[in-house]
Amino acid sequence: MRRVAATPLVVAAAGLLGACSLWPFGSGSADAVPSAPARERTGLEREADRLLEADRAFAAQAVTLGAAEAFARFFDAQGLRLATAGDPAIGPDQVRTALAAAPGRILSWEPRYAEVFAGGNWGWTWGEWHAHEPGAGGRRVAEGRYLNVWKKQGDGSWKVRADLRNGEPAR
Repeated sequence: MRRVAATPLVVAAAGLLGACSLWPFGSGSADAVPSAPARERTGLEREADRLLEADRAFAAQAVTLGAAEAFARFFDAQGLRLATAGDPAIGPDQVRTALAAAPGRILSWEPRYAEVFAGGNWGWTWGEWHAHEPGAGGRRVAEGRYLNVWKKQGDGSWKVRADLRNGEPAR
C-alpha cells in the first residue's frame, strides 16, 4: 500500500474547503459578487478570471467527454484526488482509472469562485457538484461542494493539483 504524506498544500486546501460557506471574500473572480464601482482590475483578478474560465472548461469537458477523461486532461502530473476512503489517486492516469471504475454516474459542477495567490502560479476554485444517474432526465443521486487547488503550467495553462470535495445524498 502506498502512503502519501499530507502536504501543507492539502492541509491549506482542506481549510479553504471549509471556508467555502464564507464566500464572497478576497480579490478573486466570481460572477455572483455584486458589482462595485468601475475600476481597473488587478493582474491577479484578471488571472483569477482566467482560472475560473479554466474550471468552467473542465466542467464542460466532464459533461461532453465524461468525468474520467476530463479529469485526466485537467490534472497536473502530481495532482491529488482524495477519495472518501482508501488511498488518494495521484496523477492523471490514476485519477482516470479511479473514476472509470466508479459506478455509472454523470458528474457535473458549477464553478462559483476563483482566487489566485500573490505569486500568480497557484490558485483555487470552489463550486457545487452534482452526480446524476445516466440517461435523459437522470435522477440526482448526490451533491456537494468542491475545492480545487490549481497550479499554473509553463505554457500558461492551469492544471488541478488537489481535488477536495464534500457531499451527501441528493435531497
